[in-house]
Amino acid sequence: MVDEQKALVDQAASEAIHAAFNASDVGDIEEISGLFLGYANINFRVRTTAGIYLARFCRAQPDERIHDEILLLRSIQGSGFPTSYPIPRSDGDFISRHRGEKVMLYDFVEGETPRITPDTAHQIGEALGRLSLQPVPQTYSSSALVDFKDLREFRSQKMTELQQYPEFRDEFLEQTASIESCLPFDLPRGFVHADAFPDNTIFRGGKLVALIDFEDSCVDALIFDIGMAIIGFGYRDEKLNLDQIGALLAGYRCQRQLSRAEQESLPAMARWCAHGLGFWHLRCYLDRPNDRQHQRIHEIQRMVRGLRGDDADTIRAAFEH
Repeated sequence: MVDEQKALVDQAASEAIHAAFNASDVGDIEEISGLFLGYANINFRVRTTAGIYLARFCRAQPDERIHDEILLLRSIQGSGFPTSYPIPRSDGDFISRHRGEKVMLYDFVEGETPRITPDTAHQIGEALGRLSLQPVPQTYSSSALVDFKDLREFRSQKMTELQQYPEFRDEFLEQTASIESCLPFDLPRGFVHADAFPDNTIFRGGKLVALIDFEDSCVDALIFDIGMAIIGFGYRDEKLNLDQIGALLAGYRCQRQLSRAEQESLPAMARWCAHGLGFWHLRCYLDRPNDRQHQRIHEIQRMVRGLRGDDADTIRAAFEH
């Protein structure tokens, strides 16, 4: 991660965290420490007299998506799926509100971000396969965060701002038009995590103990999860690696077999996942330009180009690997 920084435990953060813990039966706070910053929410490790917990400041998603995330996690909790589960307040709610902040508490899972290897890719594939088999609750409604309607609106509303960044604008416009001609797919749908990257996994002793951060989760084509996991676990030294993709697919297919249509669609789906991810970063970058996101957009653009060419063949070959 470039320019890693930890969340600051200032007075405002401390007050919001104390308010959340005061509303929950999880002991008295002894220590608060900030965790490494991602691109959206802010997380803290909190030690209390009862144990260690994660406090998340939910800044990225509206309430309805947060409630769907809670619904999803509660629906799979009895299955033993490896993740960090939300902890209810004493009144049964899950969100504590304090001076504009929305704070949720979770189990804190000890471990580390994994090295990307065929073994870790296999374990992620197996976890995503397990998730794909979970039934969707009737009241669950979250859909994908990014679709082509969003891209078209962005294109029409942000064209003036995009003129300042021709290195992003031209490729974004061309790739959007090209990928749209390949989508949508009429494919099996269900729960997807939608953000299976190494930073959202916790390993301990070489074993996956938690796939975390379900805030982007939704109902979508099931192979969306495989496409996104290819972006997160399929590369070595910025090149798509056949062994890692083959292991990822093998792990997934231990749980759920893919139809012929899904196999044929996967290269285009991986390209769409990369392009959608790039769009998300580009949208954030226009709101607040920064070097870290500028570099990330360039990295993703290289992925999208590769997935349009030889890397698509690598994905197809992985089914026979």
